[in-house]
Amino acid sequence: MNYWLVVTSPDNFKHDREHLAFKTQGLPYRYRNSVQKMQVSDKVIYYIMTLQKFGATATITGDYIEDHSKLWVDDDEMWPARRSSEPEIVLNDDELIDAKKLAPNLSFIENKDYWGTYLQGSIRQIPEEDFRLIESEMRKVVAERKQLAEQPKGKLESRKQSESDYETLILNLPLETKTLHDRLGEMLELIGSWMDFNTQTRHKITPEHAYELDVAWLSGKNPEVTIEIQISGNLTEAKDRLAQARKFNYRKVILVIRESEMPRLNSLMKHEPDLRSWMEAWSIGSIYEMY
Repeated sequence: MNYWLVVTSPDNFKHDREHLAFKTQGLPYRYRNSVQKMQVSDKVIYYIMTLQKFGATATITGDYIEDHSKLWVDDDEMWPARRSSEPEIVLNDDELIDAKKLAPNLSFIENKDYWGTYLQGSIRQIPEEDFRLIESEMRKVVAERKQLAEQPKGKLESRKQSESDYETLILNLPLETKTLHDRLGEMLELIGSWMDFNTQTRHKITPEHAYELDVAWLSGKNPEVTIEIQISGNLTEAKDRLAQARKFNYRKVILVIRESEMPRLNSLMKHEPDLRSWMEAWSIGSIYEMY
C-alpha cells in the first residue's frame, strides 16, 4: 500500500465535497506517471493550497483511465489522468487541519523553516507515518463532531455542572475500575479504541524506559497520543513524563488536571516552549462529555 498527498484548490475541494463526493481522483496529464503508479487500496490525503490545510482522505478503488470530460471548476484544466476512489474522511470548512501545526512532525518535510515548499505541485508520495499522523488529527475532529451530534438535547445543560458534579457522574458509571484516576484512564482507553487506536494503560514509553504513561494511543505499535492523568500528586513530574514521551515520537501529549491546577500548569509551561506547542490540558468534565 502506498500513501499519496494530492494538492487541490479551495474551489476544487469544495466542488469535490459538494458535487463529486471524492469518487474520482483526477490530476493534470503531466502527472499521469504518478497516477499510473497508484494501486487499488492506496491512500490519498488532500492538501488545500492557499488555505494551507488538510481536508480529506480517500482510498483508490479503480484502474488508471484517461478522461477529458470536465468535472472540476478550473477553466484551463480537465484533470484527465484519473482513478476512481472512495472517500474516508471529509472535513467541513471549520474542521480543516492546519498543515503548519503538523509540519514539524512530518518526516517528508526536511527543512521545517520552508515547510510550504514541500506541499507544492499536484501530487507526491509520502511515508505511511506521515499519512497516519494527519489522519489521526482528522479522526479526532470527526469523533468530536459525532459526539456533539449525538449529545441528547436534555443533557446539554450538563456542561454547566461543577467539577465535583462530574466526579460524581464518573464514579457512578458502570466501569470496571474503582478510583477516579483509574476510571478516567479506563474511559480514555475506550475513547481511543473507538477512534481505531491501539490503546493501552500504564504503558512504558519504551520497554526499557523508567517512565510509565497512564494512557497511550498507538497506531499499531507506533506512538501517537499519550495522556497523563494528574488529578493529585506532583504536576512537575507529570509534565516531565510527557516531555519524555515527546522525545520518543509521541505526536500529541495531553495532561488531565483539575481546573484549580491550570494557573500552576501555565506557570510551569512558560519554561517549556517546545512542549507547550504539543501539549493540551483536558478537564475532568471534558473527559466525561467526550465519553
